Amino acid sequence: MYLRQMKNDDLCILLDMAHAEGWSSDIFEFELYHKLNPGGCFTCIIDKNVVGGIMTFTYPSSGWIGNLIVDKKYRLKGFGKALFRKGLRHLSSLPTVFLCASPMAVGLYSEFGFRKVSNINRWEHRGATLDLPGTNRNLELVLDMDRKYWREDRSLMLSRMLTNRSYVFNGGAWLGFGQVDDHWTIGPWEANDKDSALDLLKGAIVDGNDQRILVDVPARNIRAWDILTVMGFEVVGKTVLMCRGQLPDIAFDNIFGLASMGSKG
Repeated sequence: MYLRQMKNDDLCILLDMAHAEGWSSDIFEFELYHKLNPGGCFTCIIDKNVVGGIMTFTYPSSGWIGNLIVDKKYRLKGFGKALFRKGLRHLSSLPTVFLCASPMAVGLYSEFGFRKVSNINRWEHRGATLDLPGTNRNLELVLDMDRKYWREDRSLMLSRMLTNRSYVFNGGAWLGFGQVDDHWTIGPWEANDKDSALDLLKGAIVDGNDQRILVDVPARNIRAWDILTVMGFEVVGKTVLMCRGQLPDIAFDNIFGLASMGSKG
């Protein structure tokens, strides 16, 4: 076994592993994060075969570990831990590192100095879809709002991600969304207040027969819980946002949906 920097040809193999686990990911997301941080994405090789990988992503003041996956046939052999150590070392110069863990993995990551910040609830709505907006876009507005609530400059990642996603906004909120395989995902979704967030969601959702919509939401945002319950969403899963190092004063009350399904905030 050895670890090397991830190559473009690895991405489809790793994505197939992710889909086998039911992840909500697509090739655009994998390619995007690999392009933005190629030196921080690593692949595990056994007998010349790709059997696992990990991606890291950096903002100016923080880093994220995500998309850690190992083929089922090669688990419980230490390969996942080796990948994790490699990714963590890559981010060691940053004051803050985040990840989203399965509830079963919280104890493992705690051994590496990570502590729980918030549960992340995955909400699902069935029988609806999202209506594509017109061409009215205001990237400067949404980037300013994101910077204000995350206490971080995520503009490079968001500006590129939004080339592949639609988004709507009003005076007090913005909501991004896109289709991933057989379902829709919401995110990022940020708002100054509950009413602005609700107005955007109401305007975006339309009947969709057997369609379904997913959104990952910090459990600390009680206003999001109220909105999603009223709109017919149900909690179908949970991960745990964890942090190592200095925790910024993130405005969780204003974050209604993560940018991706838990991997990069």
